[in-house]
Amino acid sequence: MKTIEVRDEVYAALQRLATGFNRTPDEVLASLLNLPAAGPAATEPIASFILGHEFRAKFTDADKYLALLAWIAAQHPAEFSDFVFSQTSGRRYLGMTREEILETCRHNQARQIAGTHYWAIMNIDSATKSRFLARLLEYVGYRENVIEFVCGLFSPRIMPRRNRFLALVA
Repeated sequence: MKTIEVRDEVYAALQRLATGFNRTPDEVLASLLNLPAAGPAATEPIASFILGHEFRAKFTDADKYLALLAWIAAQHPAEFSDFVFSQTSGRRYLGMTREEILETCRHNQARQIAGTHYWAIMNIDSATKSRFLARLLEYVGYRENVIEFVCGLFSPRIMPRRNRFLALVA
């Protein structure tokens, strides 16, 4: 084992990542560097997905948002479908067709979620993406610290109506 020196802010962010997902700092760093971890795999598959190379290669918030929606739809197909059908009033953020998204507002932009037959509204700001993902993840059954980690990807300074103990350094 080797020792490295990091700033206090870097260490605090690393510690939050490790603690929030029951991982060691070594496992978090290995994941960020695309190296195999020496210890057991992450207990939260969504954390492994987000820390993985494929997701980190996404450049825009829109691409990250669609990738997360696709991952959630693939991992939790029944709950995702139930959530889509539970949207009954107001703006529909997900739909079965492009037209379903566009009929609520002619200015909406919609993109298909990869690997699914679902469509997502895309002309929403990062804070709205964060709030919507928080509702979806809560509906699916994720814990609060996981929800905050995921939503922190889009608006690290504005956490969705939850404790702000897991705000991450961008």
